Amino acid sequence: MINEEHKNLRTKAPIVSDYLNDQGMAKIINIFLDEIPKRIAALQVFFNEDNRDEFCKMIHQLKGAGGGYGFTIITRTALGIEKKLRIPKKEWKEEIQKNFEDFIAILQRVHAGKDVSGDT
Repeated sequence: MINEEHKNLRTKAPIVSDYLNDQGMAKIINIFLDEIPKRIAALQVFFNEDNRDEFCKMIHQLKGAGGGYGFTIITRTALGIEKKLRIPKKEWKEEIQKNFEDFIAILQRVHAGKDVSGDT
């Protein structure tokens, strides 16, 4: 299953929430989705400016929020990055570069899922 999941990371298909059909969750999921572009931009700034502390903080926040909004792939991918960041290294960016690129692609696909789920 892990190999299949990793292969799916490279697709362009939108990712929708596990709570897609839960009317009670629709509004808060859409609020979360609306924030995704800002979070992507902030992560990229923190990464590019070597701001490891803020980068780690945002990865941790997204790890927690992802599953709560029905996006377990966010949680799992952020956890992988977080595990690599636990070992203090000066070259932390090189250590997580590939994982970070995959994570950004996932966040973009989650945001694209807003079009699939619609504004309910």
